[in-house]
Formats: sequence, structure tokens, C-alpha cells
Amino acid sequence: MAKILLIYEGTCQNAYFSAIMNTNACWKGNSPMEIFSDESLRIECEEDEVYITVLRKGYSLKRLEKELFDFPRISITKFMVLKEALELADSGRKLIGELKPLAAVSLSRDMMEAKLRLNCTEAYFNAEFKTIADQIASQLQELGVKHAIEEDVLRSVPVQKEAVIAQGLPPRHGSDAVICYFEQSERKPAIREDGTANYYDMNFIDEVQEGDWLGEKIPAEEGVFGETLTGDPVPPLKGKDKKLLYDKKTVKACEEDGKMVLRALCDGVVTFRGGKVSVGRHLVIEGDAGPETGNIEFDGSITVRGIVKPGYSVNASLDISILGELGVSGFKEIVSEKGDIFIKGGAFGQGAGRIKAGKNIYIKHSNECSLTAGGDIHIGYYSIGGILKGRNIFADERKGKLIGGLIEAKGRVQAGIIGNRLERKTIIQIEGFDRNTVNEELETLLLAYRKRAAEMEKGKKQLEIFEQYKNQLSDKQQKQYEQTLSLFERQMEEIAVLDHQRKILTGLLETKGEGEVSILQVAYPETQLQIKSQSRKLDTLVRGTFYAVRNSMHFE
Repeated sequence: MAKILLIYEGTCQNAYFSAIMNTNACWKGNSPMEIFSDESLRIECEEDEVYITVLRKGYSLKRLEKELFDFPRISITKFMVLKEALELADSGRKLIGELKPLAAVSLSRDMMEAKLRLNCTEAYFNAEFKTIADQIASQLQELGVKHAIEEDVLRSVPVQKEAVIAQGLPPRHGSDAVICYFEQSERKPAIREDGTANYYDMNFIDEVQEGDWLGEKIPAEEGVFGETLTGDPVPPLKGKDKKLLYDKKTVKACEEDGKMVLRALCDGVVTFRGGKVSVGRHLVIEGDAGPETGNIEFDGSITVRGIVKPGYSVNASLDISILGELGVSGFKEIVSEKGDIFIKGGAFGQGAGRIKAGKNIYIKHSNECSLTAGGDIHIGYYSIGGILKGRNIFADERKGKLIGGLIEAKGRVQAGIIGNRLERKTIIQIEGFDRNTVNEELETLLLAYRKRAAEMEKGKKQLEIFEQYKNQLSDKQQKQYEQTLSLFERQMEEIAVLDHQRKILTGLLETKGEGEVSILQVAYPETQLQIKSQSRKLDTLVRGTFYAVRNSMHFE
């Protein structure tokens, strides 16, 4: 065959070899074929192997790399041999590499992705596209790929770089179960003005009747199968199931339209105990609490739509709501052992009325009353001459007044106005706290919380396994299931207690300093402040915030 010599930067190249460099052909002659040579070295190919013979020293690797740039099928696999050959220049013929295929197709291990590398120049690829495309199709067929590759995909493949040319159909994994529950009203009092009257209002007790919706679960999906490039099915991951948490004595679960729906088994109020939705006992007095009802004691929540008449008392284990616009006057006591108290119309205690809540008190106004809360006290308009004790005490920042009496709090007192123009003596005492101690308590609590949460998650997974095979459990397995369920429910109750304690501690840490009195409008003379061990008596009008840091009082 005639040889055509091409001059390229002082070197000779063989056009016949160039054709081989751009095809999948290999040299089959009786002697090696020269790829490149000059006075210093010679590079040849034999079969699919590449050899070098170095005649003179001084030829650098960088220079050789430049010379081989136009031969993309050459792959140097024995770098140290090449380096040694260039250094020794002993005229010995040494194997340094191999010829790469013109088009190399590979499949990923999961058979979901096919990649192509073109070991040729872009000009050759464009000129011989049909031939190369046929070679690629043949390789794909040998690998078991079921579908052909579109021409525009192949034409977009860059040369001398690996590129993805085909992908299998991934499975669509199933969605996890979705659970939603009845959303309880936020106990956030507000003063509402409609032009004719002001109302102190809030959504307090969420009443439900038998059959009312309390929650639902959309079940986890199975998912949709995918397919590999070789046509094999790819199973999806089933969505994770989630457990509906409800009190089986007061709530039922029933299947409706492919969903598991929770409905109330009785009339009552919506409560969440230990993370489970339930219907609590609820006594509703449509009128007043008085001679017609006598003193009221009830294990559950109480709603009085009227007022509490003079001399009468209302006691409940949970929440109490007094909704009469006229409020309560001359009453004996209103006591919630474990819940909140809401008195929409305010209270006139006549120096003897007692209001006590295990949690929070929400009241429009208080006159000559004793208010004691395990949590916070929220006052809409005013407290006059009362004894108030709570974790924090808040009067409305615009209209709320604390006038006279004794106000005691653990962390913070906030009001629009303290005292009055007549300079009535008003005493505010903040017990305060040690911030470092509270931070340590919170850290210890969070460790316990995380530990319980991890234990609960472990129990939850065990329950999910049991419930998948609930109808196939042996007596022994059924007993194990019941024990696991009982433990899980106890852990949820413990988590709820820890979370409540966490909120108390984080609430304290929101206090400025280690005890705070915030005056948002004005405080009058004869207001006496004590924060921790520090005291101050106001003798002028003041607006701002007093707070304690260790054993000193600050103002800003």
C-alpha cells in the first residue's frame, strides 16, 4: 500500500495509521506498524499493543504527550516503563500501552445507566457517524440493552469524554403514610374592638360530638416498578407506614374512601394526652352556675355559658371556661386542678374570691381577687387590688393595667401600665432564677428527651413489624405485641412530660436577665419592684424594662 506522509510540527505521521487510529481496526501485518518516529524515538503498534523504542536521551514526557495528542486511541498503561525507557534510551523495544476501542460502551452495575466514550477526533466522528453509530448499536445489543439510542443523543456526545447515553426507568417509590389530626385552637387571648364594645375573647375549649372527625391516615403507597436497560423489573420501595395514635375508649378508627379516619365515640372536648388524641369528659352548663346547679365539681372540663353567681364555686380536674359577658362576682372559688381557666367577662372577688389553675389563667379583668396559676396569668384590661401569683404575668401591652395589690412571678411581669395617677401602692416581686442552673437543667432534660425519643422510635418500628402481620401472630407474639404497645404508650407519656418541662425552661430563658419587669406605657410612683434580692421604689413616671443580672438590677 502506498504511504502518504503528512508534515506536522517537524514530525512524520502515517495516514494509513491515522485511519486505524480512528476505527476499531487493529494492525494484523507480519511486522509492527509505525505510529510516530523521529531521530530520538519510535512508537509502533502490534495487534492492540503499543511499543516504544528510544534511541537518544533528552526526550521529555511533556513533549511526548504533546506529540500523542492527535492519537486519542493510544492509552499509556505502563507509565513507569515509559519513564524508564526515556531515561535509559537503550534502543530496547518496550510495551507501554494499548489501543483503546473507537467507541466504548459500558453499563452500570445496576443496569440503569449506559455510558459511551468516543476515542477519536470530532472531525472523524462527524465524518463517520453512520459507521460509528452502527458499532455502538452492536455493542448495546451485545450488552442486552433493549432500546435503541436516538440519533440526536449520539450526535451530542462529546469526543474523548465519558457521557451518559441511556438510562433505565427508575421505580417510583411509594409515598409514606400521611397522618393529620384535629388542630386544637390556639389559646391566645385578644382584645377585639367592633366600634361599640370591647371583647376579651379566645377559642378555648374545642367541643366535638359523637361521630365528629378527629384525624385520618392516608395509607402508604406500594410504589410503581421501574425497568433496567436490559428489560428487568426494578421493584420500588414501599412507603413507610405510620401509626395513628388515639384513645380507643373515646375514639374509633374506621376505613372511609381508602383512608383510616378517626371519629369521636362520644360528645366531649378534644384533648391530646401522651401524644394520643382523645375525647375528654365535658360538662356544659347552658345557663349560670348558681342555685339551679349548686356548687359544681366535675372530673373533666367545664363550660359555663353564663356566670358563676355569688357564693358558688366551680371545681374541675381539667379546663374551666366561664363565657358570660358579665363575668363573675362574689363567687367563692373557681379551681382547675390540672388545666387552664378562661373567664371571658372578668371577675369581682370582693376581697375573697379565689381563682386557681394548675396551668394558665386567662381573664378579662380582676378586681379584689386572688389569682394563682401553675403557669402564666394573662390579663386583658386590668387587675386592681389583687394577689396574683404565677410563673409569668402578662397584661395587655396597650390596655393592660396592674393597679395595687401584690404581683408575684417566677420570671417576668409585663404590663402596659403599672400603678395609677393616685399613686396606689403596687408591689411587684420577681423570684428570679439562675440562668446557668436553668441552662444545665435544660441540657440534662434534652439528653433524657433524646434518649426517650430513641427508645420510642425503636418501639415504633417493632410495632410496625407486628402490625404488618397482626392477623398471623401466635399467642406468644400477640402478648409481645401488647407489651410493646403498652411500653410505647408509657414512653409517649414520658416524652409529653419532658416536652412540657422543656417549654417551661425555654420560656424562662426568654426572660431578660434573670428576672424582668417590662413597663410598656408607664409606671407611676409608689410602684415597688423587687427582682431577686434587689429592690427599687419608683418616685417618678417610668417607662422601660427592669431586669436582674446576678445580684444587680439594671434598667433600659
